[in-house]
Amino acid sequence: MKRRLTRNAILMAIVTLIMGIGLSLYIASTGTVPAADNAASYTDGTYTASAHGCLSDVAVTVTITGGKVTDVDIDASGETPELGGNAAAALAEQLTEAGTTSGVDAVAGATMTSDAVFTAMDDCLSQAQ
Repeated sequence: MKRRLTRNAILMAIVTLIMGIGLSLYIASTGTVPAADNAASYTDGTYTASAHGCLSDVAVTVTITGGKVTDVDIDASGETPELGGNAAAALAEQLTEAGTTSGVDAVAGATMTSDAVFTAMDDCLSQAQ
């Protein structure tokens, strides 16, 4: 029984080593993968769109330079300052970094404002394609 356990442990170590080598070779041959979030190439310019939030329309202005999102400005002045206003500031930073709405979560307590921002941002990016 002890020999069998030792043999199985050795086999598992060998299989793990082979899988590790295979994964390393795969990663080396494919190179680094660019961030999918900001990998799309867009037409340079400034694009604006709006969507209805909780209390008002939320306007999003996206600036694209070099085919990438370089700035996102959100006007949520008609929303509740403590909720929608704070959400707009947080989302502007996250969307600028991501370059898309993919992978950016809505702000808790400001779901309607967040959804309006995402809709307007997607509209801006479709204008830029």
